[in-house]
Amino acid sequence: MKTLYFDCFSGISGDMTLAALVDLGVDKDLLIHELQKLNLSGYKIEISEVVKYGISAKDIDVIMEEHTHTHRNMTDIASLIDSSSISDGAKDLAKRIFMRLAVAEAKIHGTTPDKVHFHEVGAVDSIIDIVGVAICLDILSPDKIYASVLHDGYGFVKCQHGIIPVPVPAVVELFAARGISLKQLDIEGELITPTGAAILSEMSESFGIMPKMKIMKTGYGAGKKDFSIPNVLRVIWGETSEIDTTDSITIIETNIDDTTPEILGYVMDKLFEAGAKDVFFTPIYMKKHRPAIQLNVLCNEAQTIRMEQILFTETSTIGLRKYQANRICLPREIVKVTTPYGEVQAKKVFFGTTTRIALEYDDACRLAKEKDVPLVEIYRSINFC
Repeated sequence: MKTLYFDCFSGISGDMTLAALVDLGVDKDLLIHELQKLNLSGYKIEISEVVKYGISAKDIDVIMEEHTHTHRNMTDIASLIDSSSISDGAKDLAKRIFMRLAVAEAKIHGTTPDKVHFHEVGAVDSIIDIVGVAICLDILSPDKIYASVLHDGYGFVKCQHGIIPVPVPAVVELFAARGISLKQLDIEGELITPTGAAILSEMSESFGIMPKMKIMKTGYGAGKKDFSIPNVLRVIWGETSEIDTTDSITIIETNIDDTTPEILGYVMDKLFEAGAKDVFFTPIYMKKHRPAIQLNVLCNEAQTIRMEQILFTETSTIGLRKYQANRICLPREIVKVTTPYGEVQAKKVFFGTTTRIALEYDDACRLAKEKDVPLVEIYRSINFC
């Protein structure tokens, strides 16, 4: 599997992430071309090479031709992204990253995500960083994204609201929302920005040592400040040497007794579209003997906020339960199986020295409709029934 690993030994910021992905190999002209699809003006992007303690790294500067910063809320930013012609994948990721920021800022300031004005985060350079990272990841299309343990400094920094402590409140809140570990270094200054924290909180499946992988290439993105250590972000691109059969998954569940079946069906579809690994309903009886449904969602930890948003928006629930569970997954690969009616996709599953084949249901349906035969005939033709 194509794997991207973020080695954050000196923290992470939005511009460091974007620079590292360009240094990794994303074509800078293609990136700039895609960013021009946003309805933003009054800026230019400069990409240069710098050296930090002997390490060559890319540096990205968003230079404003005008010195006015527009304060935008989540609706403004989502509209800006949606009205562009960048890919749907990049749009979705960029909006999810911004939503994480909105939720964190809302918690800190005692308001709601839709009422948060992003100030610095809403400035053009931060929009370029986040949307640019989303574009790069859509181009690279890694199967897995991991990150190291995250490191920040100590002390105080100035922001729109005055003097705040390091780690800054938004970073702490973003990590708290996902239960991410943070280690402080004996370095005075801010190593992790809210933009960098939001990017990793949304993208990375886990945080720890690098998985066993064949390293193909690396990229380095430079931070603007100089510390007693190299202020660079390292990204590592490679392929896992073997399929990992164990991982962790988030389970979200809630009991619902006053949402119609039609709406629940719609909610299931929306959860799957948002990336849920599985969604299922279980008939239950609640207090006062009321028939009800327990709704369960299985997803990656990074998708939790999006799933919660859908459940609170689309159903009548007022509370959710969520917890982590370990699971074991058999190694598998997608293959083409030849039938008398044509080729159909199937999942080849490995267990020890044995293998088994499971048809991909949607593709089997497609073939059955194309050939005007019963679906069961597609399965029977390769002795699966």
